[in-house]
Amino acid sequence: MDESIIDMAVLAFGLSLLVGPACGALLGWRMGLEAGVALGCLIIGAAGLAAAGVSAWQRWQLVGGTEVVQGQIAGYVTERNTDGKGKVTETRAPLVAYTAPDGEPRQVKGLGGGLAGLSAGDPVEVRYRPDNPARAVVADFQNVWGIVWGMGVFGLLPTLFGLFFVGVARGERRNVADRPPPARRDPTPGQLRWRQRVTMGSNALFVGGFLVAIFYPFDDSARSLGLGFMTIGFGMLGHFIGQSIPPAMEFQFRSIFGIIGIGFLVFGFGAWMMA
Repeated sequence: MDESIIDMAVLAFGLSLLVGPACGALLGWRMGLEAGVALGCLIIGAAGLAAAGVSAWQRWQLVGGTEVVQGQIAGYVTERNTDGKGKVTETRAPLVAYTAPDGEPRQVKGLGGGLAGLSAGDPVEVRYRPDNPARAVVADFQNVWGIVWGMGVFGLLPTLFGLFFVGVARGERRNVADRPPPARRDPTPGQLRWRQRVTMGSNALFVGGFLVAIFYPFDDSARSLGLGFMTIGFGMLGHFIGQSIPPAMEFQFRSIFGIIGIGFLVFGFGAWMMA
């Protein structure tokens, strides 16, 4: 499959890792640390979300223009990668054999992930282009949608942190201007009861998520970890909701619950789908 458009999007995201901090440092020098951090995170986040969008569009086109055929694991190849410090790491990539309707046997190399535990001969679905059966991809979440999920994570979390620091910077400017904080209303008894109930339920989810992630109720540890992380994420989002009920915590502080919750949710979803 043509990956050039994704490669360009990922390259743009890589450049944002240099441009974002540089622009953030310049703005921070002029307007304060919080504003600089916000700008740097937002630049990186925007590039990541753009790369995720481009990747999603390319993958959607890929899925729409391909057909599925049953293949099987033919074996594994060992790949060696060297990082900037000279450290060599080895990974095992699966080779999947498939035969398109033209009758010619072919192989396609996939990513490890959920295929790592399979043995030679185990069935695996493959997507191929009818006009060119040699152009194919393993039809699982990691090989088809993994890049979209990855770039989405790299875009979403910096964006959320950037928005958080935008709020911090606005609060700092309000304090400098000696503006009084908005008046707060006293909570009603009903609001206090709901806040307590939501907080207790969120604590139960939070603890339950840790138990699931630690004790592995599924045979597949990745699925257990994914479910545990998602449960923790829902617990953190529950705390965000609970702390938004009067007497509400300051938004910039309770938003931390939301950011952490979303982070756990997206990482947990990825672990579950790639298992």
